Amino acid sequence: MPASIDPVVLPFPPEPYRVGVLSFSDGRLRVHRTLEETVAAHARALTEAVGRDPLLSVAKCAETIHSNESARRVARGMKGAGLEAAVFNIPVFAFPNFSLIAARVLEMPVLLSSPRNGLLPGVGGILAAHGAMAQIGIANWKSWGDPLNDAKAAGRLSAFCRASGARERLKGSVFGVVGGRSIGMNTGVSDPQEWMRRFGVDTEHIDQLEMVRRAKDADESEVERAYAWMTERLGHRSSEGKAAPAQVKEQIRQYLALCGIVEDFSLDFLAIKCHYDLSEYLVTACVSAMFLNDPYDWNGPKAPLAASCEADNDGALTMQILKLISGYPSLLFDIRNYDSERRLYTFCNCGAMPSWYAGLSPKAEENLALVSLEPVISKYAGGGAHFPYICKEGEITLARLTRVDGQYRMFLAPAEFVAQPPARLAETCAAWPHGFVRMSMEPEDFIDRFHTNHAHAVPGRHLEAIEIFCGMTGIAVDRTD
Repeated sequence: MPASIDPVVLPFPPEPYRVGVLSFSDGRLRVHRTLEETVAAHARALTEAVGRDPLLSVAKCAETIHSNESARRVARGMKGAGLEAAVFNIPVFAFPNFSLIAARVLEMPVLLSSPRNGLLPGVGGILAAHGAMAQIGIANWKSWGDPLNDAKAAGRLSAFCRASGARERLKGSVFGVVGGRSIGMNTGVSDPQEWMRRFGVDTEHIDQLEMVRRAKDADESEVERAYAWMTERLGHRSSEGKAAPAQVKEQIRQYLALCGIVEDFSLDFLAIKCHYDLSEYLVTACVSAMFLNDPYDWNGPKAPLAASCEADNDGALTMQILKLISGYPSLLFDIRNYDSERRLYTFCNCGAMPSWYAGLSPKAEENLALVSLEPVISKYAGGGAHFPYICKEGEITLARLTRVDGQYRMFLAPAEFVAQPPARLAETCAAWPHGFVRMSMEPEDFIDRFHTNHAHAVPGRHLEAIEIFCGMTGIAVDRTD
């Protein structure tokens, strides 16, 4: 099983990406007929391997391409079926121009796949097809191996399809910026034209006043129901001062207002400013930043929506990419400290860390039992609650999009969350959720190569898929192992 597929279960599974397996053969009909079963056998292997990944589904292709005309016909049919990833099955020396025609019609990157078989020139077939595409700038990747018995080939197949699916789903999506730049953080702003050109993402700017206005009209019966649902399930809760019920209920009204904004503006992911308009004069957006990212709320399972705090646009985009590639909610936190004795990095943040990370359980009550409700810290003059916990131990992928001299690059590192006693929260900020992270980088190397204060994570290993996505979108990768 590919390393990117792990056993974490969500209460609201994402819609799988549609993967087309297009098969290619010799252009001479008499030769094609002798190769049909060989081509079909590898197509079956690819189809079965794709089906093992819960984030992928196979779009049926009934015909093996063995002519110019069939290349056009099959590719047009697959394109019309809403294909999100294309795998070219080439276990023989299929005529390379067939692959070129199909790829040009599809207008998306392709994975060229051949099993290792010395009796057949499949590797020559994928190399010839690759060369033809490379000459005119069609992005393609190659896989040489049996995806049912070769873990590396299986991982590459899964990684490519997830990366292509993420790229396709970003096209035409809408990002909402609720408020402007937060506390002077230039690393949080973005260029809407760059996003549309590179990713196909439209940007909608919405004033925080719209959220405040809508919050006044929130359904009070739902506010009361939400407050009761939360406080009955949280492991520990404060109910005095800034965390008084009235303050937390105002945070819930903000969440309901943002849910309405997401629906009315058809937003796919968003960023909330919060500091200091909300956190200084009203209440913080912590309930919103937590439950938008969570795969549930008091109304039951729901699709997680990537939402960054502090109006971090590139942070929200990183979170959306991680969510699309992994299928899991992503999070945002700050680098805060490094423990030389334990060799652990401390990451924490007041807002965009979904409660799901406390237990990684599909049951909201099991996660929330590990989460506390504490008053917002004194630095914020406004009211409301923070929701501290410690991220459950396990493998993660750490990532962040930044820009260096105007050019995007993706920081990428394998890492793990490490369990720590709750008392360690007090070493930084006891009121905030934390992730204690172990990775191979020395702290001096990390701060030298990392170009912002926010980082992001998802469970599992998704390094290859993110690298392929970056290759598809022209982003340089700064990866450490």
